[in-house]
Amino acid sequence: MAVSSAEFSARIRDNITLIRKVRKLPLPGEVLVKKGQMVEPDDPVARLAVRPGIPWVIPAARLLGIEPEELPAAMLVKVGDRVRTQDVIARTERGLYGRKEITSPTDGTIEDISGRSGRVTIREEFRKEDPPVTFDLAFELGCKPEDLPKYMIRQVGQEVKKGQMIAKKGESQAFFTKTAVAPVSGVISHIDTKTGKVTISRPFKEVIVTAYIRGRVVDIIPERGCVVETPGVKVNGIFGLGRETHGELKVLTKGPDEILTPDMIPDDAAGKIIVGGSFATNEALARALEIGVKGVITGTVNYLNLTQSLGVKLGVGITGQEDVNITVILMEGFGQLSMRREVWELLKELEGYTVSMNGATQIRAGAIRPEVIVSFPEWDGEIKEAAVVDEDLKVGMRVRIVNEPYFGAIGTIQEIIKQPQVIETEARVPTVRVLLNSGESVIVPRPNVEIF
Repeated sequence: MAVSSAEFSARIRDNITLIRKVRKLPLPGEVLVKKGQMVEPDDPVARLAVRPGIPWVIPAARLLGIEPEELPAAMLVKVGDRVRTQDVIARTERGLYGRKEITSPTDGTIEDISGRSGRVTIREEFRKEDPPVTFDLAFELGCKPEDLPKYMIRQVGQEVKKGQMIAKKGESQAFFTKTAVAPVSGVISHIDTKTGKVTISRPFKEVIVTAYIRGRVVDIIPERGCVVETPGVKVNGIFGLGRETHGELKVLTKGPDEILTPDMIPDDAAGKIIVGGSFATNEALARALEIGVKGVITGTVNYLNLTQSLGVKLGVGITGQEDVNITVILMEGFGQLSMRREVWELLKELEGYTVSMNGATQIRAGAIRPEVIVSFPEWDGEIKEAAVVDEDLKVGMRVRIVNEPYFGAIGTIQEIIKQPQVIETEARVPTVRVLLNSGESVIVPRPNVEIF
């Protein structure tokens, strides 16, 4: 059933664009949908019956001495290729170290080559017939079986890679220090304090990729997944954490300047995405997690609020895979700033709709920003073109910087520099001069700014 544009406010109509999401397995598997099919956020679109092994993430660009975006050209293998231990997977004739090669540390399949992060992921392959491996760790350390737990570095349930240190007896500088490494990759499944033996199991589990948003399947990626498309409203934040989730949007503050406190969060907010204003207190975040809120959208928080109230440790440079049952998106970053009024008012008008959100953020080697999406697949009105930041910049525009070292800073474009400039990474790129709100004038690459 088509949705008439008359049903929505001018603010919503003006923000509807065409949203496309690639939904893809890390390795070849089974595609569960057909082109033209309508899907809901929880609908499985692709499945991998067996997840073969543990990922080895290699900082390939750094090891080669090249920029992250140069990595794909230096690769001698492509995604999906199988490699053996010590196979040469990348080579460069130039860069910081001159001629340089990288070899695979394991047998596996190339899962990802990232021109953003400069990393290569190899998924170590486990065969179904591989049995658990049990070895006498107490004998290796020269300790009593009952004393083994106090020397363990890795515990039951934790993943380990072949050759990784898992136990140590003695001080690091002591002559009689003994260490033990994992003989195979897998998950530590048992530490036997009677025999002194440790068992490493080979993990297998099903990987399912869901649609994430409401929409229509417009393309099939053979053996890997699909592309889901929908008209909708998309709002990006400045920082986030937590995985993909979805739920009904509920606005809890009276305006973008109001602080979100725990007493504002009712019990019936469980399972919903809640919206605050300027700042979310430590107690508010803890309350949201406790009652089962799926997501929090707010202007700012204090950094310690996230680590203390949610009990998470943030990744360096990239977030989105934290082991926490809530997703948090900051529209303005850290500190105590009001949410932009136009953003808060847009979210207020979208209250009651189902929203999809993802806290993944990357501020190095190409910006990935957290997002909030409201899908309108039955929309029959005008669909605006999404802004192309690089082409639309003009002197006098208000912009926000979305990459380091000025990540999150707001300012005004003073000059669009015609000739490519050499930046800190020694790359020559198109740049703009921005006068920050702090009064500082800085030059940044064009792709690193967005229209505010």
